[in-house]
Amino acid sequence: MPDVPTISVLMPVAKARQYLASAMESVLTQTFTSLELILVDDDGLRDELSKVLPKNDPRARAIASNGKGISDALNTGLEIASGELICRIDSDDLIPPDRFARQVKWLREHNEFAAVCGSMSTMTSDGDFVADVNAKHARGEITDELRKGITRSSLCTYLARAQAMRETGGFRRYFITAEDIDFQLRFGERNRVWYEQLLTYWYRLHDSSITHSQANTARVFFHETARRFQQQRQATGLDDLERGTAPQPPAQASSPLDASQAVQNLLVGASWEKHRAGRKMAAVRLGWRACLSRPRTLWAWRNLAVLAIKPVGRSSVPNEPDARGSSHA
Repeated sequence: MPDVPTISVLMPVAKARQYLASAMESVLTQTFTSLELILVDDDGLRDELSKVLPKNDPRARAIASNGKGISDALNTGLEIASGELICRIDSDDLIPPDRFARQVKWLREHNEFAAVCGSMSTMTSDGDFVADVNAKHARGEITDELRKGITRSSLCTYLARAQAMRETGGFRRYFITAEDIDFQLRFGERNRVWYEQLLTYWYRLHDSSITHSQANTARVFFHETARRFQQQRQATGLDDLERGTAPQPPAQASSPLDASQAVQNLLVGASWEKHRAGRKMAAVRLGWRACLSRPRTLWAWRNLAVLAIKPVGRSSVPNEPDARGSSHA
């Protein structure tokens, strides 16, 4: 590349390659153009991946991971990234065209912060809007939240200073999922992070994604373990993984959370956000969409009935899991 890019975009690629072209396009058509896109192949098929790179844009390249798994893929990309700023984007998702322009401007004006993140929305496998995930939060510093184990947004919404990411120690191989949560918590222990309310990321819900192809018990285990490790570090300076005594992950026993269930859970959650805001008709419409997404799910119909009769401003959302677990608000 003739110039050193400002941003290095790390895009691990394993499954769901049918969405890769759209994901690459959303990066390479950013209004902020000083960037490099690093596709990290986690299946040992770098030559095959190279064939899908745009022939007229030298900013994109494909490399093979130095190991196996999402953490190894991200660390491989982190090692060769040349940008002063780094973000991670999954190969089945999308970003708004002005995202980098906004985030770069913000970081240049706030040198005391190591990263800025933002809100995200979800979409179906076909790209249809499902719901906003964390847009209800006000803009502000979230460093204290991170230090309390609260991850307001996905790591994919972050634009972070490369030096701060490397000083955090990269991604830990132990985490076959929730590696983003573990990284966010460790990153927040060392650095200040700001949250902007503007839309930053589109997360695609589909059954071949990593999240929805893993057993639910394993997903929950790693989410909880990342936060337990943080508590250990705060209490003693080290966690069990650093001591070499990390707990054994559970057997892959339970079924994954399928994408249709994730869509329904998000719609239910969004319906209660509207209800708490006093927008009863909007809440009922979202509750109806939730029912239609999986008509045989009785709890969704019960939820719709409660939405219809409960006074606005009060909520009693059913205790159901969210789309990706605790990695998102």
